[in-house]
Amino acid sequence: MDKFKLFTISAFCILGLIILYQQLNQMQQTSIVIPNESEELTEHTELTTLKPAASPLPPIQDKWRVWPPDIRYAICRPKIYIYEIPSDIQISDHKKQRCTGSNYNAELILFDQLSSPNSSPHNLYVTENPEEADLFYIPFFGSCYLFNCWINNEWNQTKRCQVDSVYLEPLMNYIIQNFDYWNKTNGMNHFMIHPMDSSDSYYEKKEMFQNAIYLTIVGDKRNLDNQKFRRYNNIVIPSATPILNAHNVNPLKYVDENGNPFGRDIKGLFRGCCANVNATDVYSDGIRHVIFNGLKRLPGWDIEEHSDTEEYSKLLARSKYGLTPSGWTLDTTRIWEYFAFGVVPIVIADGIIEPFEDDIDWDSMIVRVRRSDVHRVNEILDSISEEEYQKKRERVWLIGKYLVINNGYAWHFIVRSFCRMLNIIKQKLIDIEGYTYYSI
Repeated sequence: MDKFKLFTISAFCILGLIILYQQLNQMQQTSIVIPNESEELTEHTELTTLKPAASPLPPIQDKWRVWPPDIRYAICRPKIYIYEIPSDIQISDHKKQRCTGSNYNAELILFDQLSSPNSSPHNLYVTENPEEADLFYIPFFGSCYLFNCWINNEWNQTKRCQVDSVYLEPLMNYIIQNFDYWNKTNGMNHFMIHPMDSSDSYYEKKEMFQNAIYLTIVGDKRNLDNQKFRRYNNIVIPSATPILNAHNVNPLKYVDENGNPFGRDIKGLFRGCCANVNATDVYSDGIRHVIFNGLKRLPGWDIEEHSDTEEYSKLLARSKYGLTPSGWTLDTTRIWEYFAFGVVPIVIADGIIEPFEDDIDWDSMIVRVRRSDVHRVNEILDSISEEEYQKKRERVWLIGKYLVINNGYAWHFIVRSFCRMLNIIKQKLIDIEGYTYYSI
């Protein structure tokens, strides 16, 4: 009996060894081939015998189902009525002219684009008949009023120069008392532009227009008290930037028509405040401390507080990446300069909501870096292949130009947001002059 048990156990052991040998032999035939340490890894080294599981999917034929969308396939085509404000209430032309150099000039730029009879947005969306309007545009230029106020008071931004009693209240009373349209919906189908860091917080009488939709340059998921970003009643828009909107620099003077893809010898660029920021400061949450005290010292980086317009334009044309760190708010005007010059933005702003996120694939054009990883920015960029960089750069160059506010395309994205907010789904194919859809 003992001999029989011993024989049985031995037989099972031998059978197990045979099965194990067969499995090891099969694995060896199909395994990944890994070079020895002494072998040089080249592009011809065979890394695997595995083939793709399937061929790439064909393009979607129904253009209405494609994302990011071709914006010519419009969600709706609403009619917008623009209120005409009497000259004794509205900001004077002289004051408007002083605001052209302001980072907060988006309100005037967008107004001019929509109100100009020859513009594409005007011809597509504006109506002279308020009875057929879906939306009502209040041309409120509060940031220009305050910009003039601060110029006259040595840039003391605590001054308000009676903005409520002199400008806000007369303008809103004119609209409410002379037209029926605000009262019909309590302002829910009206909109106005607030292109300053703290949105409507500059005005004591803001309750007069708070039911309106805001177009604002700051999108913040953190719900800070001083900004009061209303996630589903605000539309985030691009901001103005002096180099493009005041100095009217043409990027094509500095880069070729393809965006200078291979002539960029600066790894990363930044121009802006502030070199004296501490790691624990509220301003930028300390991010700019790392930029000026860490990245600035590394080869390939060009970081300073200031440059003149000509020098900065040349640097933009030579830069692969550009830093867009938060400041007092999460947004920064740098990103629009980068888009105009074909520079891939590095966004360091946890919680930011970028303009037109429902229609723009931001992650295909930017590099996102969390605040906790800002000290690793150089390492993160080194991990990006040249192929991946060129794909981002190409999208920045081809698509970013439609987001820069002075090019006139922003209204088409804004209108798409209106359609969603007001639940107006009436799909139309529209013609947008100068627009080309890129499916890259």
